[in-house]
Amino acid sequence: MSLSESVRDLQVALSTVVNLEKELNDKKLVDIIISIVKTAKKGVTDATGGALQILHKSTSSINAVKKLVQGNPDSLSFKNELDRLPVQTAVWNLNSVKYIPILAKVGIDHNAGGRGMRGGLLVTDPTAKHNRNTLQHLAHLGNASDPIPCDTASLDAWKELRKDNLLLKGDIWEHDLLYQSCHPQSKKRFEYLAEWNPDCLATVTFEDLPLVHDIIKNNASLISFTIYFQSALKHHPQHLGFLFQKDDSGQTAYERAIEKHGKQKTSKVIRQCIPTDTELPILHHVVKDVPQFMNDFTICYPSAIYLRDECGRSFTQCQLTEGKKNFANDGTFFLRMTDDEIAELDPVTKQYPFLTCAAGETSDLLTIYVLLSRNPSLLEKYIGQTTDEFAEEARSRKRIRDSDNENDGEDEE
Repeated sequence: MSLSESVRDLQVALSTVVNLEKELNDKKLVDIIISIVKTAKKGVTDATGGALQILHKSTSSINAVKKLVQGNPDSLSFKNELDRLPVQTAVWNLNSVKYIPILAKVGIDHNAGGRGMRGGLLVTDPTAKHNRNTLQHLAHLGNASDPIPCDTASLDAWKELRKDNLLLKGDIWEHDLLYQSCHPQSKKRFEYLAEWNPDCLATVTFEDLPLVHDIIKNNASLISFTIYFQSALKHHPQHLGFLFQKDDSGQTAYERAIEKHGKQKTSKVIRQCIPTDTELPILHHVVKDVPQFMNDFTICYPSAIYLRDECGRSFTQCQLTEGKKNFANDGTFFLRMTDDEIAELDPVTKQYPFLTCAAGETSDLLTIYVLLSRNPSLLEKYIGQTTDEFAEEARSRKRIRDSDNENDGEDEE
């Protein structure tokens, strides 16, 4: 006898009792049948839940699984011997990852895993060492020996979850998904999140450290840092991929990397991501953030000395702006400055180099004298420029007063 025949016969038997319930007036019979039905319902739920726990062995279509769980939603709360829900078990096998979106989508309507647990996606795995929930496992898990199929399948599942608002932008930082996915086995997932919310590459913290610092700190190799750095360079080239982002103690990511992996290996990664003929003003960042490594970076990127940063500053202007140079501690720097460099206004402060030096931490009269002696007319230009600015400010204030007086006169009329 087939399943359909058995169900049909049972439906006929139950319908007969239901139709004759009032005529029979046999409470004992009804109670026994109710008990039998409840037991059967639980048996069907458990059997369905058991089947959902081994979806990796199934060849069922996603649509078939959808209809199955819609017809018996309680099966989504069935737990296996590891105390995992079906949606949690599905994460652990490449062949069942594709079912996760539909299990979660139906599960959220029936509070699978509990109210607010998003159909089980936010339920912590009872066997997880790091208290990872289903979303975090979906970000982290993979096959180290053959990473691409698993990475692709997990990414496809994420895309479906996102369509149904089961994966939210806020999850990226609330559930540390960037950190969880920054591994060779989940590279596509990391890049997907970075593309979706590139600001998180800078703002996310993990264990009280900026993301890039924690990636360096907690990974044995530099591969994860390379994955992060490539994405950060793509989305934030103006910040040089946060290579020099500082933690609360003032240590840069670059310093943390060479501290853990050594200068040679770290430099190799940087050269791999930033070619020697780069158009990025890398030396401008170095002089500002890690000047003690200037010689190392100059050797790797000699042509970068001729670039200008996003503000239009030359490398020389950038060095002066740091305010740590004077003639006493680096006289050759000032002697090497060309006439054009001495006469060029800083594009940000609109000041000549002698004024920039005068305002710096190490300003002294000798430095100012050396610069002005090369071009004394700059002082006259500065005085003229300042006089013109004061005059324009005075004219602007007069225009405002005149306008206010006119408005007051109109009000009186």
